[in-house]
Amino acid sequence: MASAPARAEQVGPDGSATAAAAAAAIDLDRVEVRPQLEAQTRAVELKRDANGIQDAVASDSMGDYPDMNVAESLQRLPGVSVTRDQGEGRFVVVRGLDAALNSVSIDGIAVGTPEDSSRAAPLDVIPTDSTERLRVVKSATPDMPGDAIGGSVVVESASAFDRDGRSLKGKVEASHQQLSGETSPKAAFNYSEVFNDTFGVALGVNYQKRTFESDNTEVAYDTYDDDRQDDLVATELQRRKYTIERERTGANLNFDWRPDEDNRYYLRTLYSRFDDAETRQRTVFALEDGQISALGNGRYQVDELPADAISKRMRYRTKEENTFAASLGGENRLSGAVLDYRVGYTKTRERVNDEMEARFDYDGDDLSAVIDQNSGIPGLSLSDAGWMDSSNYAFNRVVLSPKQVDDSERSAQVNIRFDGDHASYKFGLLGRWRERAVNVDETDLRKGPAVDLTEWNGETLDHRGGPLGQGMRSAAMRRWWAENGSLYSERSKEALGNTMASLEEDYTANEDILAAYAMGTWDIGALRVIGGVRVENTQFDATGNQVDVDEDGDLLVSPRLASSSYTNVLPGLHLRYDTDNNWVLRGSVNKTVARPSFGDISPRLSVNVQDEEVRVGNPQLDPYESTNLDFSVERYLGDSGIVSLGLFHKSIDGYIVEVTSKNDSEYPGMDVTRSLNGDKAKVFGAEFNWQQQLSFLPGAWSGLLVGASGTWLDTDFDPGMADRARDDFTLPRASKNVYSAHVGYEWGGFSTRLAGVYRSEYLDSIGDSQAFDIYVAPHTQLDFSLDYKFSKNVSLYLEASNLLDEPLELYQGVRSRTLQNEEYGRTYAIGLKVAL
Repeated sequence: MASAPARAEQVGPDGSATAAAAAAAIDLDRVEVRPQLEAQTRAVELKRDANGIQDAVASDSMGDYPDMNVAESLQRLPGVSVTRDQGEGRFVVVRGLDAALNSVSIDGIAVGTPEDSSRAAPLDVIPTDSTERLRVVKSATPDMPGDAIGGSVVVESASAFDRDGRSLKGKVEASHQQLSGETSPKAAFNYSEVFNDTFGVALGVNYQKRTFESDNTEVAYDTYDDDRQDDLVATELQRRKYTIERERTGANLNFDWRPDEDNRYYLRTLYSRFDDAETRQRTVFALEDGQISALGNGRYQVDELPADAISKRMRYRTKEENTFAASLGGENRLSGAVLDYRVGYTKTRERVNDEMEARFDYDGDDLSAVIDQNSGIPGLSLSDAGWMDSSNYAFNRVVLSPKQVDDSERSAQVNIRFDGDHASYKFGLLGRWRERAVNVDETDLRKGPAVDLTEWNGETLDHRGGPLGQGMRSAAMRRWWAENGSLYSERSKEALGNTMASLEEDYTANEDILAAYAMGTWDIGALRVIGGVRVENTQFDATGNQVDVDEDGDLLVSPRLASSSYTNVLPGLHLRYDTDNNWVLRGSVNKTVARPSFGDISPRLSVNVQDEEVRVGNPQLDPYESTNLDFSVERYLGDSGIVSLGLFHKSIDGYIVEVTSKNDSEYPGMDVTRSLNGDKAKVFGAEFNWQQQLSFLPGAWSGLLVGASGTWLDTDFDPGMADRARDDFTLPRASKNVYSAHVGYEWGGFSTRLAGVYRSEYLDSIGDSQAFDIYVAPHTQLDFSLDYKFSKNVSLYLEASNLLDEPLELYQGVRSRTLQNEEYGRTYAIGLKVAL
């Protein structure tokens, strides 16, 4: 590399900071527990040495993070939030942009997604115990993949050279979930060793099982008075109880061979398996089937509510998601040049082969009800409690919904760098060849023998949103289906819908990306200038189904082919000024791209003439293109502290939105839903971050560690909806404010931490009017951890998460109109760690 400031980045063949850079920041001359300080020091060092704007999370010397999966660890970073599934972080949102606009890589190779239509990669499938460092790059340099409008999420597993000599570590844990009352196990083991200073092996295996519950209430609203579009009444109320057994299994095996100072070779492998066995019991109140009248003061009367407007349903399914990533590469220092190369393979898949739901209708007398909409979640009072008794229900149907998703990618890349006295020039090629296959089915079976629901009776379930009635046992349902499933079949009137549901979501796709770049780096005193251009060509081919229902109700199915080709030119200029007295200034301007989601671009077409509905994929969608401006000022406080302020702006062309129209020239008079490139979306934002050990305080007070960060967003977005041309919109899933803070303390063998993350509300989906827009309510996550080291090798830890017992809440139009409320309770854990 060219001559550079004293803090020049040390980069290994896998693109990560070397062990020397990370270890240099840690110099503890006495045996004591300092996991927070170690992890914070490593993360600060990674940030300071980076050429672009990035933030990082690093493990401590025990290879530990404070969270159960990668998504939750990343939410600690400024400008990063998460969307949650069953209380756990799943998708990472960078600077308020949809998770589908991020790139995600494991050890330098792009990873796919098991989602059937989106490009968003779920990060809850990767246990933190399988990783060593996590980085979010917010301004990609030209030598990085360009599909990073939100950011590049870089997951790095451990190398033996990250550690000092032989390392042998293990931990066991038991966690207790409040709602389920169940206690679950977790264990991890990591080993690494360097042989003869040239060959390194790093091995890690981990396992976690969680048995937990959640209470969910969902509401549907519709207009009560056509003259008042904001006067909405609850037309359906559902109470849902989830019982989940979730298992994560992770393994990584990495080899490094460094025969001399000029040559390095490596193999990185990471495997993660995510198994989710879920039982969902729900009681559905279809209030719109009755006669609704207003009582005033937010209360409504429902008369003549037919008995079958109340139904009980139980669904069971197991979901398996596997992720495998392997990369093989090396680096050779030649005469006057440095050559590095890598080939990679990733495979991600999802299997839901056994999803079934049994449905039953209440078979009693008609009822009346009163709806009270004065307290967020509507209250419901029914005239008869007979609906709570399972003996009063009659079998309705069984719905089978299997799904299979396969996503694999092969890649190859080569880079060469020529170094001068104060400059270097880098060139590279990258090829990515991706294949996807999606099969989504749904079959409605109503013909078959009656079922006595009382034979499935279980415990009466507690539900925070109100009574569910008599509980059911999913084991009894599964046993019944194994014995009797062959006796059920579809009725002729359901055959059409079953066929459509089994074909309209299916597609196969191939996406080939060829990229080349040229980049120069110049060091002019304390200033580093990085400039270059990246060119990416994308070839996309897909096959879907065209499903037509004519006026006579006959079904016509034919394959639908599509292909597209486009090239994106992505220039970038990055400045980094390191005063070498703990001030670093950064600035960048660059272009990035995001390709349309597979569900939007796939050539699917479903036409239902009888219902006058059309759903159509749009293979002609253009990719998103974003012009990005970034500026940051960073002040480093010793080895582990930082104060930084960043400003950024994104102007995104062709932001893709889903639109439903009655004025489509191809299908006049029908509701046509398709995704289109809309107008520009704009994002303005500021980020602040401060973290520091208060080592200047006297005595034991010097063990305090504090930190706070904040992100403020102002977004503007035009979805191109003629009926709402006068309305202002924020970008979907963009919280205006995201804050995090922590207070930690470490002294002797004692370490404790209290951490909180807050994000404000965000727009989830756009409706026909403001009254039908869906928002996700603000959320605060508060977690606590405590660690005590009994000796050099053994420590005990305690953890508590979701201390505020915050629910996931969605609302429609206004905050007082709750659409969904899901509660998870608190989780407590105790564990033992051993290091040899």
